[in-house]
Amino acid sequence: MSDDLVSLGVDVGTTTTQVVVSELRVTSPANGGKLEIAERTVRHRGEIRETPLSDPETVDIDAVAGIVEDELGAAGIDPIGIDTGAVIVTGETARKGNAEALVHRVASEGGEFVAAAAGPELEAILAGRGSGATTRARDRGEVVANADVGGGTTNVAVFDADGVRDTRCLDVGGRLVRFDERGAIASVSPPARELADDLGIDLEVGREPSKGALERLADAMADCVIDAITGPPFSERTRALAIGELPTEPVAVEGIAFTGGVGRLVNAVSETDPFEYGDLGPTLAAAIGRRVGGLPVVELGEDIRATVVGVGTRTTELSGRTIGVEESLLPLRDLPVAGVGDLSSVDGTGLEPRLRATIREATSRHGPVPFVLAIEDVGVLSYDRLTEMAGAIAGAWSAEVGAGTGRPVVVLVEQDCAKALGQALGRRLDDPVAVIDEVRAAEGEYLDVGRPLGGDTVPVVVKTLAF
Repeated sequence: MSDDLVSLGVDVGTTTTQVVVSELRVTSPANGGKLEIAERTVRHRGEIRETPLSDPETVDIDAVAGIVEDELGAAGIDPIGIDTGAVIVTGETARKGNAEALVHRVASEGGEFVAAAAGPELEAILAGRGSGATTRARDRGEVVANADVGGGTTNVAVFDADGVRDTRCLDVGGRLVRFDERGAIASVSPPARELADDLGIDLEVGREPSKGALERLADAMADCVIDAITGPPFSERTRALAIGELPTEPVAVEGIAFTGGVGRLVNAVSETDPFEYGDLGPTLAAAIGRRVGGLPVVELGEDIRATVVGVGTRTTELSGRTIGVEESLLPLRDLPVAGVGDLSSVDGTGLEPRLRATIREATSRHGPVPFVLAIEDVGVLSYDRLTEMAGAIAGAWSAEVGAGTGRPVVVLVEQDCAKALGQALGRRLDDPVAVIDEVRAAEGEYLDVGRPLGGDTVPVVVKTLAF
């Protein structure tokens, strides 16, 4: 059996907005096991367009939706034909007041199942997958760092043969300082302002800065980018610019790839006008370029489009082939994950209290919004254990939410047991039930579930929303 999924990838970044349309070839292994995405092909690469803003703090949602519509038209794709994919808002754009409204608008118009996603750690990973860093790490057994240097942030993902090792994200990017047509400063974002103040550099809006001042600022940013790639340990300045936690375990990096709008300029051979893009990007790229001598820099298949290619081809995974889902529930979007943890060592009397505590917390946090109970390990996959687990879930749900409310009961298990567990749960509850297996998701993440593919397998996107 083989089939194709049409995947839409949209990256709305600080500086640019990009769209790709991809085809994901789904195949069935000879042993009849879980369906797999065997081949990922980019079918249409959209133009690299400047991210439209209504004002410095607001993304022009209509204009972005128009870009997506135009690119789907150029690809010859009707929005209803989109099966999966993601919209990711990155860098400074993720901090705009209407970022959440933007992704939901684009997702709602992009077919039945397009996910909305954001967050620098996820962006780092997607850029590394889109560039080919993951493939190089796996095929060569190397440790490869992909440094995606964009307009608002620098997001580094380190990969080894087993996958993602860690991420390091900084408030460093070319668009943090912008210039007008005269070369005067038009705007300075807070991270750049704080760094400039620390360096004793005066960045006054409306005045033309000296070349030396800009180079000092770019040099300090570049030092932090290299530090983020090669550390730990990290300098205090790098720590001050960090988004989220930095890793503590040193790692010997054997290959470094630069992607993103600024990263592409690091890879470029020719000189670039420092004011060509109306921002600090060329100066920052030149500063990084002066520091990479002696480092194991490699060039991969994608640079400026690395993130959007990763978004379009690497966000979707497939569930197991035997699941228990009432199809009328699908598609499901933006379901927060309530992590139950490992239940394999919890006996029958302890299951319901454990599940009740998780459901109570999820209900308190998310209100009437449907959520996912994610179970790492249910224990031995016997009839008695699955019946016991179903009874505990049903009892906990009825006690905390109420029976017959019509709210869907959505359960995610990592083991191959969804069909049996779903049937047992359905016999105990009057509410609609969806049990999906062979997918991993953790507390704080969100889940999208699409319609079945030629049977009981469903496409799933596990995502992080960071608004």
